[in-house]
Amino acid sequence: MTALFNNFNAPGVRIVESTQGFRTLAIASFQAVYMIGSSSVGDYLVPTQVTSLEDFTNQFGASPSEASVKLFFRNDRRGILYFVRTPIAVQRSIVVETAANQTYVATIGGTVVSYVSTGGETKAAIASGLLAAINNSSVANLVTASAGTITDSIIVKVDNPLGSNVSLTVGTNLSVTVTTPVTPAASDYIYAIENSFDVEDAYDQGFILAPQAFQLLTSGADRLAVGNALHALASDAAYDWIALIDAGANLTVAQAQAEGILYVAPQGHASFYYPYLKDLEGGVVPASAAVAGVATRRFKAEGLQQPPAGAKFPVLGVTDVTVKVSTQQQEVLNPLGINIIRNLRNRGVVIWAMRTRSSSTFYSFLPVRVIMSVLNGTLRRGFDNELFSSIDGLGILLSDIAASARSVCSRFWRAKLLFGAAEAEAFEVKCDFENNTKEDLELGNVLLEVYVVPAPSMERLLISSIRVAIGTLPLGQTNLEAQLLPTTEA
Repeated sequence: MTALFNNFNAPGVRIVESTQGFRTLAIASFQAVYMIGSSSVGDYLVPTQVTSLEDFTNQFGASPSEASVKLFFRNDRRGILYFVRTPIAVQRSIVVETAANQTYVATIGGTVVSYVSTGGETKAAIASGLLAAINNSSVANLVTASAGTITDSIIVKVDNPLGSNVSLTVGTNLSVTVTTPVTPAASDYIYAIENSFDVEDAYDQGFILAPQAFQLLTSGADRLAVGNALHALASDAAYDWIALIDAGANLTVAQAQAEGILYVAPQGHASFYYPYLKDLEGGVVPASAAVAGVATRRFKAEGLQQPPAGAKFPVLGVTDVTVKVSTQQQEVLNPLGINIIRNLRNRGVVIWAMRTRSSSTFYSFLPVRVIMSVLNGTLRRGFDNELFSSIDGLGILLSDIAASARSVCSRFWRAKLLFGAAEAEAFEVKCDFENNTKEDLELGNVLLEVYVVPAPSMERLLISSIRVAIGTLPLGQTNLEAQLLPTTEA
């Protein structure tokens, strides 16, 4: 207190207004949807909000993601969608034209890379040797070489799709052509996922998806790489999103099962969906955009604790699914965490599952992941004003922090996001001198522990109907009815 008077030298009264006590924290949202894809125009690697299909085409032009954007807005007309345009890296093909006893030379970005053939080698062997030489040279920090579509060729791809073009020339018995694809490769999608978001930009929480990638990438390994990149971003504690992962195009039920179980999301930050959908125009569209639209539409109507699934919120803007999955097949797939879209009579096209790719019973259902993510997001952004504050010996600061967190949990409980007949059964908050040692406090560390019980969601309902004899009800009570039944004289 004495320090406050250091610059108060003249007689008089000065008022210093401040705040005290805990603050009511704003509850985080889970309404944003981030879609990774390619387009003919627009800024690269910039999450750009689009408000409709027309707005999307005005900003990004022609795009393989157009049908997915359309499907999202058909399921949530007021949805919040950010589109990220993926750049496509320059790609060239080096072909070994003739096998000879010579040195094969490629000059990449001014660096000479060579492979010496001693004679007797096939063109495929020479291509393999030159490929290894490129990836083991200093130019490997600019480009990546991989096997081409034919055995005597090499694909050389620029690592940074937005960087300056890397020159490439070749010597005798080699030829080079530009083979940059029209749509992104797996590495391009991954580059966009890893380089389009900055933690400090504080993007709202929500779903991230790349339906175009899963539909157009023909290699299962490529799809897995993209899906794992989506999950890595979503599971980052600074983001805490959920990745919606599609199966590959034209997969059978068995193939979808084999692909889906490859994804692992320990804390439930990824969900896998199969099959694809048929939209109103007759096109085939991956399911993830529809799932995101159903989710955000239901969140607005009924709360964040509700799953994006069920007959109450069918998929809009579609006529059918591309593969009919039977109940017997789903009985195998559902426990494995393979979410199925079905066309059920008198119910329409419905998302008939709500699992994540987690094997933990704590995180196996998507609504639980949403609840925990929103709680984490609320607490993560709620204490900026308390940072860089003095820790008093009376525990006032710690008490205020605990009270703010307790207020958040209370609002979650009243909104039915937490389970319990009373607050004490739903959550507990601790931030005091018992769980904050003097050693930690000396280092400027404060620990806030928040224990919560997320509301579970019903996936299965078992109805037991029991036929009983006349006069045996009500159960567990004096059988008054039996006593009042008329008797028959013998």
